[in-house]
Amino acid sequence: MTIRRGSLTGGRLLLLASLCLNVALGVYVGVQWSQPEWQPANVGMPLRIVERVASRLPESDAAILRRNFEARQAEMLPLQQQYATALLKTLRLIAQTDLDKPALRAAIEDSREKRVKMGDVLAETFLETLEQVSTKGRRQLVGGFRP
Repeated sequence: MTIRRGSLTGGRLLLLASLCLNVALGVYVGVQWSQPEWQPANVGMPLRIVERVASRLPESDAAILRRNFEARQAEMLPLQQQYATALLKTLRLIAQTDLDKPALRAAIEDSREKRVKMGDVLAETFLETLEQVSTKGRRQLVGGFRP
């Protein structure tokens, strides 16, 4: 076998790019296949919602919101886990070869109920916080909105 030296032609560059892409895709598929079952991260994302609201508050009021949210973590975490479990059940039903529409409908309804329970705890957190934050903080939350 002889190796020719010289510049890379267009065909050789395409071949090299194709090989690199195949290796990258192979590694990606291998990593995905070897990882444990997917777990929804930050299911329902109440922390993200709290942080988004906190970013619109003065720092002292944001601290109140975060403290109130932390105080409800013992209540929120099991609800998040229940929602994640219900969501995974729904995803498994969707992935089945034969779609069981009644079971899927029931799983979706169960997921929705779990998410509503999380929303109720989050709403209670916000109500508790609104009683404690400054008038300036409440006005800052509504921004330019005037009824």
